[in-house]
Amino acid sequence: MKLDRPVSLSDLPIPANSVVTGKWTAQMCEMADHLGPFRTLLVIDALGGQQIDVPKSAERNRMAAIIGEEGAKIMSRIYGGNRMKVPVGRPALNEARRAGVIAAIRDGKMSIGEAVPILGTSHNYISHLVNKTDEGKETRALDLSKLARRRYDPRQLDMFAAPESE
Repeated sequence: MKLDRPVSLSDLPIPANSVVTGKWTAQMCEMADHLGPFRTLLVIDALGGQQIDVPKSAERNRMAAIIGEEGAKIMSRIYGGNRMKVPVGRPALNEARRAGVIAAIRDGKMSIGEAVPILGTSHNYISHLVNKTDEGKETRALDLSKLARRRYDPRQLDMFAAPESE
């Protein structure tokens, strides 16, 4: 028997209407000025912590798979011919991903107790985010029923496997 495991924070989508916040680095803010916050977070999520060479030609820019053709053109026009270090941006990514959960709590679609294992933080901290911050107010509430739930952690052995019958 395997128990359903809740969705984790890293499984949550980055909202398309993400905004620049105080958790963003200066480089991320600069990228957002050109690409927009959503595309910037997609780049950070896919390539954060790496050094990349941005080609001058948009046709040779492999970033199109991450941020679309238009985003690849912008990257090539602005950063083309340069090597850039992509910031890790974990606080900004986490904030963007949890916004839908915070919005769902505010809308009454989810309880704080249900959000605790998803966000991987304390009940008190989530309560603080919901009641004392503006986080997630511009984001649509996340519908967890549309997300694929993990059946089990693939790194763990099955302790309760059914005995093999002869």
